[in-house]
Amino acid sequence: MTLVHRLRLLLAAAALLAACASAPPCPPCAACPACAACANHTETPLNEQKWFVLSVKDGDTLVARLDGGAIERQETIRLLNINTPEKFDPGHDEAAEALKALVRGGTITLEFAEPNVEKRDGFGRLLAFVFADGVNVNIEMMRQGWSKLYTKYGKGRLHEQFVAAEAEAREAKRGLWGMDAAPKATP
Repeated sequence: MTLVHRLRLLLAAAALLAACASAPPCPPCAACPACAACANHTETPLNEQKWFVLSVKDGDTLVARLDGGAIERQETIRLLNINTPEKFDPGHDEAAEALKALVRGGTITLEFAEPNVEKRDGFGRLLAFVFADGVNVNIEMMRQGWSKLYTKYGKGRLHEQFVAAEAEAREAKRGLWGMDAAPKATP
């Protein structure tokens, strides 16, 4: 390397250092779903974060945006322990309308199967218990009869409440239990 090349490299390095010295410091890591380490940067505990409901996809899935977060975060949320009818199945539209009515206020909070540990299903949906106005929406959907108990993602800590809500809906013939195509009782 010639003296001219070394001098050019030295000048380029000095210019780069001068530019970096005057730049503002990098912001701290923002909370993001893709980075496990970022969970440590969340100022508000996960179960106290407010979400705004953007849309209801069906009786057990909705889309929400984190309100007031450091970054824009939008999630598709799959309600734990329930499984409502699929599109074109009897009860689908009614279950979706029931979920819309329960989250109509727009603001919800989420709780996870393991406190403050976010988990996702195979479709990338955030798995959670949804609360609106202090009501566990998942259990209320079951109580209204729009689902039988669904344990694909585990029974969870609220298992007995779901069992009781299903029994209550079945006995009162609410929702799907009052339709001709009622689901089979949970064994």
